[in-house]
Amino acid sequence: MTIFFHLLFKFLALFLYVFGSWFTTNFIFTFVICIVLLAFDFWTVKNVSGRLLVGLRWWSYVKDDGSNEWIFESLEDMAEISNVDSRMFWGGLYISPLCWSLLLIVGVLRLQFSYLPIVIAALMLSFANILGYIKCSSSAKDKMRSMVQQGMQQGSMAALENSSIRNWVLSSLLAVTATDNNNNN
Repeated sequence: MTIFFHLLFKFLALFLYVFGSWFTTNFIFTFVICIVLLAFDFWTVKNVSGRLLVGLRWWSYVKDDGSNEWIFESLEDMAEISNVDSRMFWGGLYISPLCWSLLLIVGVLRLQFSYLPIVIAALMLSFANILGYIKCSSSAKDKMRSMVQQGMQQGSMAALENSSIRNWVLSSLLAVTATDNNNNN
Protein backbone atom coordinates (compact mmCIF):
# COMPACT_ATOMS: atom_id res chain seq x y z
CA MET A 1 0.00 0.00 0.00
CA THR A 2 2.89 2.35 0.75
CA ILE A 3 4.37 1.77 -2.71
CA PHE A 4 1.00 2.70 -4.21
CA PHE A 5 0.97 6.12 -2.53
CA HIS A 6 4.69 6.59 -3.15
CA LEU A 7 4.00 6.41 -6.88
CA LEU A 8 0.40 7.73 -6.98
CA PHE A 9 1.05 11.43 -6.40
CA LYS A 10 4.01 11.43 -8.79
CA PHE A 11 1.89 9.83 -11.50
CA LEU A 12 -1.13 12.08 -10.91
CA ALA A 13 0.96 15.26 -11.06
CA LEU A 14 2.66 14.14 -14.28
CA PHE A 15 -0.63 12.97 -15.78
CA LEU A 16 -2.44 16.22 -14.96
CA TYR A 17 0.45 18.28 -16.30
CA VAL A 18 0.52 16.41 -19.60
CA PHE A 19 -3.21 15.72 -20.11
CA GLY A 20 -4.83 18.45 -18.00
CA SER A 21 -5.96 20.39 -21.07
CA TRP A 22 -8.18 17.44 -22.01
CA PHE A 23 -10.23 17.93 -18.86
CA THR A 24 -10.24 21.69 -18.40
CA THR A 25 -9.10 24.84 -20.17
CA ASN A 26 -8.61 26.62 -16.85
CA PHE A 27 -4.85 26.99 -16.48
CA ILE A 28 -5.04 28.16 -12.87
CA PHE A 29 -7.02 25.08 -11.84
CA THR A 30 -4.45 22.78 -13.48
CA PHE A 31 -1.58 24.77 -11.94
CA VAL A 32 -2.99 24.66 -8.41
CA ILE A 33 -3.90 20.96 -8.52
CA CYS A 34 -0.43 20.06 -9.87
CA ILE A 35 1.27 22.04 -7.10
CA VAL A 36 -0.96 20.42 -4.46
CA LEU A 37 -0.19 16.94 -5.85
CA LEU A 38 3.52 17.73 -5.85
CA ALA A 39 3.29 18.89 -2.23
CA PHE A 40 1.44 15.67 -1.31
CA ASP A 41 4.16 13.68 -3.07
CA PHE A 42 6.96 15.53 -1.29
CA TRP A 43 5.36 15.07 2.13
CA THR A 44 4.48 11.40 1.50
CA VAL A 45 7.96 10.50 0.28
CA LYS A 46 9.74 12.45 3.01
CA ASN A 47 7.63 11.39 5.99
CA VAL A 48 5.93 8.09 5.12
CA SER A 49 7.26 6.02 2.23
CA GLY A 50 10.93 6.66 2.99
CA ARG A 51 10.47 5.48 6.55
CA LEU A 52 8.36 2.43 5.63
CA LEU A 53 10.03 1.32 2.39
CA VAL A 54 13.73 1.93 3.08
CA GLY A 55 13.84 2.68 6.81
CA LEU A 56 15.13 6.23 6.32
CA ARG A 57 13.77 9.61 7.32
CA TRP A 58 15.28 13.09 7.14
CA TRP A 59 14.45 16.65 7.91
CA SER A 60 16.23 19.93 8.29
CA TYR A 61 15.58 23.05 10.24
CA VAL A 62 17.00 26.52 10.36
CA LYS A 63 18.89 27.41 13.53
CA ASP A 64 18.71 30.81 15.20
CA ASP A 65 21.99 31.81 13.53
CA GLY A 66 20.49 31.10 10.07
CA SER A 67 22.37 27.89 9.35
CA ASN A 68 20.64 24.64 8.40
CA GLU A 69 20.91 21.48 10.44
CA TRP A 70 20.10 18.16 8.81
CA ILE A 71 18.70 15.38 10.98
CA PHE A 72 18.74 11.76 9.78
CA GLU A 73 16.96 8.71 11.14
CA SER A 74 17.40 5.10 10.08
CA LEU A 75 16.30 1.70 11.24
CA GLU A 76 18.73 -0.14 13.47
CA ASP A 77 18.10 -3.42 11.61
CA MET A 78 17.99 -2.86 7.85
CA ALA A 79 17.31 -6.59 7.33
CA GLU A 80 13.62 -5.75 7.75
CA ILE A 81 13.65 -3.83 4.45
CA SER A 82 12.43 -5.69 1.36
CA ASN A 83 14.57 -5.48 -1.79
CA VAL A 84 11.44 -4.94 -3.89
CA ASP A 85 10.27 -2.08 -1.67
CA SER A 86 13.73 -0.54 -1.74
CA ARG A 87 14.00 -0.74 -5.53
CA MET A 88 10.53 0.72 -6.01
CA PHE A 89 11.33 3.57 -3.62
CA TRP A 90 14.65 4.52 -5.20
CA GLY A 91 13.31 3.97 -8.73
CA GLY A 92 10.34 6.25 -8.13
CA LEU A 93 12.58 8.80 -6.47
CA TYR A 94 14.95 8.96 -9.48
CA ILE A 95 12.55 8.45 -12.40
CA SER A 96 10.22 11.28 -11.43
CA PRO A 97 12.77 14.09 -11.86
CA LEU A 98 13.91 12.51 -15.12
CA CYS A 99 10.35 12.78 -16.45
CA TRP A 100 10.05 16.38 -15.22
CA SER A 101 13.42 17.22 -16.81
CA LEU A 102 12.18 15.93 -20.15
CA LEU A 103 9.02 18.02 -19.75
CA LEU A 104 11.17 21.07 -18.98
CA ILE A 105 13.09 20.58 -22.23
CA VAL A 106 9.87 20.05 -24.21
CA GLY A 107 8.30 23.14 -22.61
CA VAL A 108 11.27 25.31 -23.48
CA LEU A 109 11.44 23.96 -27.05
CA ARG A 110 7.70 24.54 -27.55
CA LEU A 111 7.97 27.99 -25.94
CA GLN A 112 5.29 27.15 -23.36
CA PHE A 113 6.75 29.19 -20.52
CA SER A 114 3.51 29.51 -18.55
CA TYR A 115 3.70 25.86 -17.45
CA LEU A 116 7.40 25.92 -16.56
CA PRO A 117 6.86 27.04 -12.91
CA ILE A 118 5.09 23.71 -12.31
CA VAL A 119 8.04 21.81 -13.76
CA ILE A 120 10.55 23.85 -11.79
CA ALA A 121 8.60 23.29 -8.55
CA ALA A 122 8.45 19.55 -9.30
CA LEU A 123 12.19 19.42 -9.93
CA MET A 124 13.01 21.39 -6.78
CA LEU A 125 10.84 19.17 -4.56
CA SER A 126 12.18 16.00 -6.19
CA PHE A 127 15.80 17.07 -5.83
CA ALA A 128 15.22 18.07 -2.21
CA ASN A 129 14.00 14.54 -1.47
CA ILE A 130 16.84 12.97 -3.45
CA LEU A 131 19.44 15.05 -1.64
CA GLY A 132 17.86 14.31 1.74
CA TYR A 133 17.71 10.57 1.14
CA ILE A 134 21.22 10.34 -0.31
CA LYS A 135 22.59 12.11 2.76
CA CYS A 136 20.40 9.98 5.01
CA SER A 137 21.47 6.75 3.31
CA SER A 138 25.16 7.59 3.60
CA SER A 139 24.66 8.58 7.23
CA ALA A 140 22.93 5.24 7.90
CA LYS A 141 25.78 3.34 6.18
CA ASP A 142 28.38 5.21 8.23
CA LYS A 143 26.41 4.52 11.40
CA MET A 144 26.13 0.80 10.54
CA ARG A 145 29.84 0.58 9.67
CA SER A 146 30.71 2.21 13.00
CA MET A 147 28.43 -0.18 14.90
CA VAL A 148 29.98 -3.22 13.19
CA GLN A 149 33.53 -2.04 13.91
CA GLN A 150 32.66 -1.29 17.51
CA GLY A 151 30.99 -4.70 17.88
CA MET A 152 33.99 -6.48 16.39
CA GLN A 153 36.36 -4.66 18.72
CA GLN A 154 34.24 -5.40 21.77
CA GLY A 155 33.77 -9.02 20.70
CA SER A 156 37.46 -9.61 20.11
CA MET A 157 38.39 -7.93 23.40
CA ALA A 158 35.83 -10.01 25.27
CA ALA A 159 37.14 -13.18 23.63
CA LEU A 160 40.72 -12.38 24.56
CA GLU A 161 39.68 -11.61 28.14
CA ASN A 162 38.35 -15.16 28.42
CA SER A 163 41.36 -17.10 29.72
CA SER A 164 40.57 -20.37 27.90
CA ILE A 165 40.23 -18.64 24.53
CA ARG A 166 43.35 -16.54 25.18
CA ASN A 167 45.33 -19.67 26.11
CA TRP A 168 44.08 -21.48 22.98
CA VAL A 169 45.02 -18.52 20.71
CA LEU A 170 48.46 -18.19 22.32
CA SER A 171 49.17 -21.93 22.19
CA SER A 172 48.05 -22.05 18.54
CA LEU A 173 50.28 -19.13 17.64
CA LEU A 174 53.23 -20.57 19.55
CA ALA A 175 52.72 -23.99 17.98
CA VAL A 176 52.61 -22.48 14.48
CA THR A 177 55.73 -20.42 15.22
CA ALA A 178 57.58 -23.45 16.62
CA THR A 179 56.59 -25.56 13.59
CA ASP A 180 57.77 -22.81 11.21
CA ASN A 181 61.10 -22.55 13.05
CA ASN A 182 61.62 -26.34 12.93
CA ASN A 183 60.82 -26.40 9.19
CA ASN A 184 63.29 -23.57 8.52
CA ASN A 185 66.14 -25.41 10.34
